[in-house]
Amino acid sequence: MEDYRKWKAMGEGGTSHSLIGYLSQLSVDKTRAYGADETIKPGFYNKPEKRATGWKKATKEQRTNATKSFLKEPLPVRPGPRARALPFVYPQRERNAADPQPPDVKQTYLDSFKKLGEINAECTEWNISAMEKHGQALFTKPSIPLTPIAGPSAREICHIHGTDLSGHVTLSFTDAEEVISKGWGERHRLSGTGWIHLGFTMLYVPNTVEETETFMKIYQAGIDYMKSG
Repeated sequence: MEDYRKWKAMGEGGTSHSLIGYLSQLSVDKTRAYGADETIKPGFYNKPEKRATGWKKATKEQRTNATKSFLKEPLPVRPGPRARALPFVYPQRERNAADPQPPDVKQTYLDSFKKLGEINAECTEWNISAMEKHGQALFTKPSIPLTPIAGPSAREICHIHGTDLSGHVTLSFTDAEEVISKGWGERHRLSGTGWIHLGFTMLYVPNTVEETETFMKIYQAGIDYMKSG
């Protein structure tokens, strides 16, 4: 029951916010997920042909795109102690819903995220998150070809959680490795299974207004990768 209360404190996302939802993620944890420690270990993307859903169906160009960087420049190493996701498979969060959030950071982050949709309006659209089942997420438009490597995404590129401001984004494998190695996020424990595509990456909560700029660069890299389909 103590573990259930800790899970409940994260807030809604990904499954029913009830004992049934808790037991479902617990069942997945014991049967399908990779170990929690592997979410930040380097080298997880070295052999995408073994872990990436849709790799065999992908064209040569789609495979190349999945293994190259879409970041405009290398990420800085994130300062301070490394953040980590709370120890649950889903929903995946860094902090609890009731944890305090600096109002200026929250507003800047959400405004910047909204602006991403405006900047990329020719290839993206807003819709209810397919991964979270609620909340707004950015998707590629149906006119944009979808690589089979990101097939489980249902075209969803990225979203921010209204509970704690952590988020998720679909990245190329090279960019996912960069985000994780520089301390800006970690792999979803189910990525690389039949449920969630390999590039699905959690981003941590921004600590300062300045950090929101780096997170936007990561989200933009996800958009650029997904529209390369």
